[in-house]
Amino acid sequence: MDREHDLLPEGIRETAFFTGHRYLPADEKAHIQQRIADAVVMAYNDGYRRFICGCALGFDTLAALQVLQLKKKYPDMILSLAIPCEMQADRWHDKDREIYSRILEQADEKTVLSPCYFQGVMLTRNRYMADRSSLCICYLYHMRGGTASTVRYALKQDHIRIINLASAQDYNTGLLREKAWNYMSTSPSAGKNAATVHLFLSQRKNLTMKHTSIFF
Repeated sequence: MDREHDLLPEGIRETAFFTGHRYLPADEKAHIQQRIADAVVMAYNDGYRRFICGCALGFDTLAALQVLQLKKKYPDMILSLAIPCEMQADRWHDKDREIYSRILEQADEKTVLSPCYFQGVMLTRNRYMADRSSLCICYLYHMRGGTASTVRYALKQDHIRIINLASAQDYNTGLLREKAWNYMSTSPSAGKNAATVHLFLSQRKNLTMKHTSIFF
């Protein structure tokens, strides 16, 4: 950790959050799960203990399940749920509600931000997570919707580190070029299918986090 990071309040210093798209390529889910696991372990080894998940379908669900799995090996890892509203899963398919209920039962912390849905409740949830974290683990490959706006918001916070688990070929956008990448790593053995882990820290030239490559 660098000195500026060490000066953050302890709760923020040790907290990461997830944001990612709801719809994921069906044939990529296993690879995405592995990338999440590798990123979480990397963060854990760098001192992160609390991982906030927004409880949405898609990437959020995969992330929560991975943290629960990793807790078996790292019992001091904390899964914290930021639930936008009590009725979030009411219209989900039965299978998705079952998984959601299991995550709720096993999570260490649960915060419900509103008793009912209102326009903007998801934005409230996303900023709640970002404001309490110093690391964003995202899966971002297009610039529409809540994930893109959350990453834009995180980019404006000087203390938030960002790991994008989407491979370079997954996105063709200018947003992530607005800030220079501080670190890019690709495993030589992964060849052309390598999914680079991109880490960057707003307005800083060096990263002191331990780095890893996540690839197909």
